[in-house]
Amino acid sequence: MELVKTLREFHWVTKIVIALTILLVALFIAAVITNTYGGSGQGTNVLGQGFGYVAVLLAWILVQAFLILLIVIAIYMAIMAVKAWIEKYLDAMIAEQRSERQATTAAVAAMNEKFSQMEKRLEHIEAILEKVE
Repeated sequence: MELVKTLREFHWVTKIVIALTILLVALFIAAVITNTYGGSGQGTNVLGQGFGYVAVLLAWILVQAFLILLIVIAIYMAIMAVKAWIEKYLDAMIAEQRSERQATTAAVAAMNEKFSQMEKRLEHIEAILEKVE
């Protein structure tokens, strides 16, 4: 159960590499068994011509699969770098907007305070004018 839990936590690229390696080993074993027990009619000559051909073919397939996987990894890394750059840029923009909002809020609060003081002065002037009348 520990092995299954550990495998679930692997990155998807690691899982693909493990699967390709297991596939290569399984095909290799199948080729050895097939070459040993049947097919060619050459007896038990495991290192015969058929086995060499299958081994070279499997190695070529594995190289191609890993090359494709390498290209996928490079594209994935480029996408993740662009994503990180965009996130950093957006975070900077959001921080700038927050600071602008805070500055605007402070300015509005100051204007409200000035209007409040002006209103008090006007009320005081009105009170004085009412007394004069």
